[in-house]
Amino acid sequence: MMNLNLKVSKLEQKNNIVVFFLSSVQKSNKNYLTFSEALNQDLVDVSEVNERGFVSRLSIANKSSQGLLILGGEQIIGSKIRQNRIVRHDVLIPANSTVLIRVNCGEQYRWSSFVNNDVSVSDSMYFSRGNLGRQYKVWSEISDKLKELGVKSLTSSVHEIYKKRQNTSDEIANFFNKAGEADVGVAVGVNNEIKSLDVFSNNSMLKKYLKKLIRGVVVNSFRKINQKSYLTEKDAYRFLRMIKEASQQEFKVEKGTLGKRIQFNGELVSGDALSHSDEILHASAFLKEFVAAGPKKVYDAA
Repeated sequence: MMNLNLKVSKLEQKNNIVVFFLSSVQKSNKNYLTFSEALNQDLVDVSEVNERGFVSRLSIANKSSQGLLILGGEQIIGSKIRQNRIVRHDVLIPANSTVLIRVNCGEQYRWSSFVNNDVSVSDSMYFSRGNLGRQYKVWSEISDKLKELGVKSLTSSVHEIYKKRQNTSDEIANFFNKAGEADVGVAVGVNNEIKSLDVFSNNSMLKKYLKKLIRGVVVNSFRKINQKSYLTEKDAYRFLRMIKEASQQEFKVEKGTLGKRIQFNGELVSGDALSHSDEILHASAFLKEFVAAGPKKVYDAA
């Protein structure tokens, strides 16, 4: 069972983006290498599974002496791989090991030969993490968002969407980059609905990923308005309660990786968590789309 006994902070708002920080007295002192850190320090190698490649898999070699944590929704971009990819699930890769991970295609109309060793991870999470795994849905979302923002991309690349909104997403992410020392999670809302919630094992891991999480929401939902949100701390507590009440199911993780994956599914929310050594490394939850499309705030029913 996930520990969701968290204290919710007061609302922070900028334009139509709303943030509640989540704190806990129970924290782990274990820190893992992040994907960005590993790439910047040349401690990870990313490649296709073989010369032909396979759309839904990539090979990841952790060359460090630490466990490497990669989150579902992180975007791998560059010409070293045949097309940009989006990591499907959280994975913890042991030190000095190579594994295959599941990915979604984030660039529908490119499947190119090796050009150079250019590979990086985006500063933003994928804008619709709740739909990862359903490739047709991911392609449709990217196409719709490109049209909505008036972005032209010959390869239908999600990375072009982030470049279009980079200045705005950086501004909003910097505004909310204020997690306290006891905070381990964040709930993010748009207007009057909480859309997502992420919890980490400790404060350090939250701070490493916070801006990346905020950018993902901004890219999808930002609007320049000055209306005050009606959300309160009670709504965040209700969101947490809906996660606790959701049905849970355990799944095996990718071969060669560590931990176990817990998927939860409720009437209004869904998501999953990665645990290892009896602690949750990261959990993410999302408001279901058919609920988000409704006319009223759903939390009154919880």
